[in-house]
Amino acid sequence: MISNNNFSRKKECRVLGIHYGHNATVGVLEDGKMVFVQSEERINRMKNSYGIPIETINYVKDKYKNFDYIVINGEKPYLFDAFKKHNFVSIRPIDNFNKSRPLNLKNFLKFLLFLKNRKIFNTLYFINQKIYLKRTGSQKLYKEMILYFSKIFNFLPSQIITLNHHLAHSFSTFFNLKDNTLIFTLDGGGDDICATVSIYHNNQLKLLSSINDNNSIGLLWATLAGFMGMKPLEDEYKVMGLAPYAKIDKARQVADLFSQILFLDKEGNFRSKFSLAPSHLFYWQKFLYERFDNLAAGIQLFTEEIICNWIKYWINKTAIHDIALAGGLFMNVKLNQKISELKEVENIFIMPSAGDESSVFGCCFYGYKKYCEENNLPFNPQPFTHLYLGFDYSNEDIKKTIEDLKLNSKYKVKFYEDIEKEVANLLAQNEIVARFSGAMEFGARALGNRSILSNPSNYDNVRIINEMIKQRDFWMPFACSILEEDQYEYIENPKNIYAPYMIITFNTTEKGKKELKAGIHPYDFTIRPQVVRKEWNPKYHYLISEFKKLTGIGGVLNTFFNLHGEPLVCSPEDAISTFERSGLKHLALGNYLISKNE
Repeated sequence: MISNNNFSRKKECRVLGIHYGHNATVGVLEDGKMVFVQSEERINRMKNSYGIPIETINYVKDKYKNFDYIVINGEKPYLFDAFKKHNFVSIRPIDNFNKSRPLNLKNFLKFLLFLKNRKIFNTLYFINQKIYLKRTGSQKLYKEMILYFSKIFNFLPSQIITLNHHLAHSFSTFFNLKDNTLIFTLDGGGDDICATVSIYHNNQLKLLSSINDNNSIGLLWATLAGFMGMKPLEDEYKVMGLAPYAKIDKARQVADLFSQILFLDKEGNFRSKFSLAPSHLFYWQKFLYERFDNLAAGIQLFTEEIICNWIKYWINKTAIHDIALAGGLFMNVKLNQKISELKEVENIFIMPSAGDESSVFGCCFYGYKKYCEENNLPFNPQPFTHLYLGFDYSNEDIKKTIEDLKLNSKYKVKFYEDIEKEVANLLAQNEIVARFSGAMEFGARALGNRSILSNPSNYDNVRIINEMIKQRDFWMPFACSILEEDQYEYIENPKNIYAPYMIITFNTTEKGKKELKAGIHPYDFTIRPQVVRKEWNPKYHYLISEFKKLTGIGGVLNTFFNLHGEPLVCSPEDAISTFERSGLKHLALGNYLISKNE
């Protein structure tokens, strides 16, 4: 049980950050450094788990015992009200989306009203929204939420802080910023806001702009994903991946229609002609018979143009050329590339896995800052390096799992002191190997410790991996992990942007197009790299180095170790289950190589 006597500790600080919405996540900070971050989906095996991350909370309660503050992402209890109604049971975001936007008679009548008189529709929608916000934003419901979390942790309500959603996004960038940096946050919405612009100076934030979520470009993306038969709040990246295949003139036509309803005003803020929450009605009206690739290319082009103009406006207004980006829209790696290429941008930091899951970093740093101020201590947030912040399993844990599941009787199981060299040999022979090693990576990208690896120079591996394991959409590219010392052999990066998190794309060199062909976009030849630094992951760096000795190639194809529709594997049991339910032939589980018999 967590003690309430937390404030007796004055020389150290421990803060717990909680995000309990889409892709619910928990983070722990100790003395200015993030020591644990993990999403609930990894434990409950529900992709992008939507709800209160109770299983992960229970884990950190047992492991860390004491906290000075618990900081919760979100000031307003809208989501708490929704989760309370289904007894705090986690669900998938698509289930919630289907309930809120079903294709039924009621929505059809709304559509007719939308077509006939948009002004009347906007008025009725505004009244309905105001009633909802008044009910779910009540002080009574807020107090109920605080009491709920205080009961979970046996904490005093005064030790629980609720943090504005976009302030959490802004604070998440604090560990890697220069003084005088412009911070941009942008997502579907949180606490009634979809975007902010702030200046970071002397460890303080000065808010310059805050935009209401009725003007949210993120809502356009989520609804378009559903309109195209994909999963809102999950499959937007597929829309982005599809975009390069369309012709530019078709993309231009679609983009121009978007620009008629959402635009940048003279003060550098997004403005829409109507609330974009019911934007599915707009899609029914304008795009019912439009080709899917044109839609994808059109919204991507529109997004790149309006966001780049937004960022240029604020750079020119403030004369600050160092920027930081956080929030779900900046999961769009092609958009990030366009932003980085702006002549107005000198330095750029993009929050890894920039969606709501990363808000716990901001929650933790906000709590740490408050603690330092109250105890007259220096605020010294530690820059994070790698993202291997989740569950870790030893070879002893793995050995026990192998014995309990009697894997020796079903497969060839062998322990290797130098498992990385053995995996490199297999990759050089064009085998495909799943790798489970060390602490699990945080976020939406596989960074080598829970990855499926293959030879990036053989394009047939894309088809093989898709058929055996991933079942990815045919147009979607894979990614590559590249040795830090070899990165400029493969990527064009004139601004020397460090890219260890797969959060930005680059154009590839001719060598990159040849040697990494299976790990780049097959149409526009861009790459979403993980630049692997030896100090951050020495074993993975060594594996790629051994592969290079055998092939001359300084990178490997790297994709999520999961089955389609499932989260990244977390435990040895998850890894073995995925291995057994797929066409994978080899699994490197710690220092054990498990291979299916021929």
